[in-house]
Amino acid sequence: MKNPILRGPSTGSTYRPDIDGLRAVAILCVVIFHAFPGNLPGGFVGVDVFFVISGFLISRIIFSGLAAGSFRFSEFYVHRVKRIAPALIVVLASCFALGWYVLLPDEFRQLGKHIAAGSGFVENFVLWGEAGYFDKETALKPLMHLWSLSIEEQFYIFYPLLVWGVWRMGANVIGVIVALGLCSFAINLAGGASHPGATFYLPQSRVWELMSGAVLAYAYARNWRCVVAIRNSSFLADSLSVLGIGLVLGVATSLVRSEYFPGWLALFPVFGAVLLIAAGPKAMVNRFVLSNRPMVFVGLISYPLYLWHWPLLSFAHIIDAQAPTGAVRDGAVVLSFALAWLTYRLVELPTRYGRLPKIRVVYALAVGLIAAMGLGASALLKGGYTTREAALANQVNKFDYPYIHSCQAITGMKPDDDRCSADHLPVPAPGVIVIGDSVSNAYSAALTEYSRLDASFSYFQFGRGECPMLLDYGPIFCRQMMEYARTYIAETPSVHTVVLASNWPLYFNGQDWQGVRERKETPEQFDRSFKKTVEYYQSLGKKVVVFFPPAVGADPRACVVRAFTLTHRSICDPDVTVAKAIDGNYRPTLVPYLAARNVETFDPFPALCAEGRCKMLDGQRLLWSDGGHMSWYGGQYLARHAVADLRRVFGGTGTPSKPLLPQASTAGRITTN
Repeated sequence: MKNPILRGPSTGSTYRPDIDGLRAVAILCVVIFHAFPGNLPGGFVGVDVFFVISGFLISRIIFSGLAAGSFRFSEFYVHRVKRIAPALIVVLASCFALGWYVLLPDEFRQLGKHIAAGSGFVENFVLWGEAGYFDKETALKPLMHLWSLSIEEQFYIFYPLLVWGVWRMGANVIGVIVALGLCSFAINLAGGASHPGATFYLPQSRVWELMSGAVLAYAYARNWRCVVAIRNSSFLADSLSVLGIGLVLGVATSLVRSEYFPGWLALFPVFGAVLLIAAGPKAMVNRFVLSNRPMVFVGLISYPLYLWHWPLLSFAHIIDAQAPTGAVRDGAVVLSFALAWLTYRLVELPTRYGRLPKIRVVYALAVGLIAAMGLGASALLKGGYTTREAALANQVNKFDYPYIHSCQAITGMKPDDDRCSADHLPVPAPGVIVIGDSVSNAYSAALTEYSRLDASFSYFQFGRGECPMLLDYGPIFCRQMMEYARTYIAETPSVHTVVLASNWPLYFNGQDWQGVRERKETPEQFDRSFKKTVEYYQSLGKKVVVFFPPAVGADPRACVVRAFTLTHRSICDPDVTVAKAIDGNYRPTLVPYLAARNVETFDPFPALCAEGRCKMLDGQRLLWSDGGHMSWYGGQYLARHAVADLRRVFGGTGTPSKPLLPQASTAGRITTN
């Protein structure tokens, strides 16, 4: 037989309860991180421990089968399907059913996409593709956690083929594994700062963690000297187990999520997991901690527990429009354990070890995954099924951004997270140019409505997300759009007013663009660039107007009707003091400077916040798309209720240019209580 792999007595499929205990450590870290993030800020490294375990166990199966001449791809993949699919299908179906009952159309549409991606094991690619300025936070994605399962399944598809092919050619198996692992680790290190999303979600920067377990499995298979030394020295085994658990728990208790990850920091949990497995079942930590009955029990249900815990926490967050705390959070954790045990006993064990023929079971599971994929795709293609009761109860509102368009029609440049709207207005020669980030883009709804109220008003609005459009400020993609704006304003005679509208609190205290080189700007740089920009446009003879952001900060989804709620708390129409706190501390610095430069300012607060509360609703119509951007209707509302201030800053005639839209009634307010 070519290239013998297996030697020694420590191979095969011998059960090790301490590895189940290590699974328990991994899943408990993840659950605590998700439910009680302040208590275990680095608990997400439990996923990295899972990767090492998977790489070790899968490689042990493959090496053993190849050495014995009994490895069959059919048997390997049948085993994988029976291990992974049953619990996954149950969780996906449950999420679909609950989502049908409680989610809004855009929420259910996104859930459908993630169900389809999760059942096809490409969730990591979908999450990577969704990353962006207007992406929903991960807490609002009930199947976000399937990214790691997708990476494992992608590994299971290609890795056995690779090892089998290398082994058949008589090549050096361990050399190929180590080489690929080192390449993956290099990709991980190179991409952490410049492409953090891709580095976190994509398999090429994660596979080294699974390969670490594979190297250990090979060492066991070939009885390397280090393995023999550990087996023959209880002191060495005990020391490795103590060091291993120390590395895993040390990084779990100290690492913060804001740091680039995986990166070199992932070496700690990965190396810790390798040491714990290498120490063997008789090592002190493995024997007394990992192999005790409670830990083994948690390890046995770790897979369904991983599947259940995050959807429960995420749905609770969505339903109440805030992170679950107290009894709701605790109840979700307890329920996830209960459902995990039931899934393990009633679904996993009968499917994996029942008496039905394997081929029938696999066919049934394949049909189940395909059906889940079809259900998810249907929700995606049907726009979240807008005829559901949960959708009809809120059909007057949408959580979209209808004002976002490409700037290419104005700039001629390739779109790069553009935020434009005015290119859709039939204005050949605008008098007003509005520039800035997504806040300026959201203001286009108000300015479009104002153009209906004042025949003399015409404008273009363009900018880019997270770009305040200031001179000599921000990364290159901001400076490109800013330079276009500067040139356009300078060379367009009709332009008499320049409006600077951005999320000033975001930049006033310094800004760090995640994943972008030259991404950091200090508060001092913002101050210099802001003043330079104002004074430059004034030097061109242009009137400069500064719009302050409408910083409310509450989630408008707290105002909509749900089938049920989990708490009686309401954060609809937030307290004005909360909104002002979110608005930040930029005004005492900017306002005196702007007054000294005779710069007009527009403040949305008087129109949106009164009697101690800030409005989220006008009748049944939401004024906001999210906590920082007004809806199209909200922009119309703001223009009508702040028309005097807009006329003051723009010097308008007040002559309507088009028939006015009827104003919404303030009766019939939607609440959650």
